[in-house]
Amino acid sequence: MTEIVQHIKKHRRYKILVFLTILGTILLIARVIYSETIFFTFLLWNLFLAFLPVVFSKALRYNQKISTSKFLSILFVILWLLFIPNSPYIITDLKHVDNDYGIQLFDFLLILIFAINGLLMGVISLLDIFHLLTHKYSTKITHLVILSICLLGGFGIFLGRFLRFNSWDIISKPDILFYSIFHTLFMKETWMWTLIFGGFMWVSFVAIKPLLKRKTL
Repeated sequence: MTEIVQHIKKHRRYKILVFLTILGTILLIARVIYSETIFFTFLLWNLFLAFLPVVFSKALRYNQKISTSKFLSILFVILWLLFIPNSPYIITDLKHVDNDYGIQLFDFLLILIFAINGLLMGVISLLDIFHLLTHKYSTKITHLVILSICLLGGFGIFLGRFLRFNSWDIISKPDILFYSIFHTLFMKETWMWTLIFGGFMWVSFVAIKPLLKRKTL
């Protein structure tokens, strides 16, 4: 526990996450007051879901009880894989900019702040897994695994954005989920969006990773 606290204090990236969260929340409150609607409050829930992969990856990387237990490690890896699509998912919420409540520029900036925050959380979480993998595998294999994870994440974003499934549906309604997955595998749109979303995750990781590897960030 001490190690993770020191890690968080050492890097400015977590202060950036807090700043973006506070800024986004303030703008969201202003949006609710001005428009007298709670339409965009779903962004807070989406941001919470985007944060969960960070919790799971930090636990895998710094919690000795979890890292030394095969059962707990597998459990947290599964949870992480289920929730990692939620981090970049918020970028797809930009589709809500063209809505019936107006103020399009403000809405764009509001969602963009939440989206950047969620994306940064996802990259931070991916970097944790990247570090764990490099201790066991070569850099080349590690990059291939991360790329595969991004493509799986892209498919997860597709399921959430277009088929409206959630991460926990694998438990609440697994029959419907797997039935839908099986049928969508034969649709070219599925592969197209999976590659687009997965490619976006991969490019974001590759672009932001060098910045996060700086000791001051």
